Amino acid sequence: MQKILKYRISDDKDFVREIELKDDSTFKDLHVAIQKNCKYDPSLITMFYIADENWEPSDEPEKTILLERIDEKTQSDCLLMEDTPLNYTKPEKGMKYQYVYDLLSENYFYVEIIDIRNYTKKDEKTKFPKCTFAEGIPPQQITIDDIEEEFDEQSALEDFDELEEDVENPYYDNEFEDGYDEFGGGYDDGYDY
Repeated sequence: MQKILKYRISDDKDFVREIELKDDSTFKDLHVAIQKNCKYDPSLITMFYIADENWEPSDEPEKTILLERIDEKTQSDCLLMEDTPLNYTKPEKGMKYQYVYDLLSENYFYVEIIDIRNYTKKDEKTKFPKCTFAEGIPPQQITIDDIEEEFDEQSALEDFDELEEDVENPYYDNEFEDGYDEFGGGYDDGYDY
C-alpha cells in the first residue's frame, strides 16, 4: 500500500518546514521541494546523508545520496537522488538525514521523518510534494557568484604587495658592522667557496 511520508526540515536556529511526499517519490523530488520552498538554486551540488540518532552522517558511500557524481571513482558506490525512491531506505518514523544544501559553506539541514501514514482517497486530490508547515526564514545559500563578488582580485594583489614590503629578511637586515650576521655567517667572510 502507498504511504505518505512527512519530513521535518530544520536548521539549528528557527527555520522549520514540514513536507509530505508519496513514498515512491525520489530523493530528487524531496531535494527540489526543499529548494523551491527556500527559493534556492537547485542545480548546485547537494546531497543527503543517512544519519544516526545523534544526527551524525554515515561515511559509508551507499548511505550517501548525491544529486550527481562529481568523481566516478570515489563516488561510484553513492546513490543518485533521481534513481533512489524515498522508500528505498526503508523509511520509519524518526529516521534522520543530513541534507547539505550549500556545499561551498558546508551548510546543511536536519531532515527527519516525523510521520508515516497510508495514502487515502482524500490524497488523490492533493498535489505532492506538499508543504504542510512553515516557520522562519530560510538561511542564505552561498553561490559561486557570491564568492566571486567577495573576492576582488586587484585588492588581493595590492594586499600581497603590501605584505612583501613589510617582510624583513632576518639574514640580511640583522647584519653587524663587521660583515657577520647574528648567526655567525657573513655575506663576505673572505673565503673562496
